Amino acid sequence: MTTPILPDVEALTLKALRARLKDVRVVADLPADWDAASPLVVAHRVGGAAIDPRFADRALMDVQTWHTNRRSASRLAREVRATLVDACRTAVSDAEGSLSHFQEVTGPWSPGPGDHATLSRFIATYQLTARAAR
Repeated sequence: MTTPILPDVEALTLKALRARLKDVRVVADLPADWDAASPLVVAHRVGGAAIDPRFADRALMDVQTWHTNRRSASRLAREVRATLVDACRTAVSDAEGSLSHFQEVTGPWSPGPGDHATLSRFIATYQLTARAAR
């Protein structure tokens, strides 16, 4: 039996977020026009390791939400969290595999306005597990 290629957790994360947050720009990399792209979600893998390279990958995902004010950015961050919990519970999938487990590492928090007082940002880190397709 050949070892399967593990699913792309980042791609599954983006798929789940885009399906539920239809009026929000969801990307893996901060776009050049990020300061004009609000509301915006940037979600990308920042670490993690396969639990077992034959079956499952556990990714550490950094998620940043941007919106025009603190309350809206906070709300968007909490929507993202709920979406990812649901995506793991319902096993959002593609041809390579499916999401299977959610764990919050760092809940949504705001680093403050920084250089852009007209935008608010919240950051969170989640551990998402994906299983290879059978």
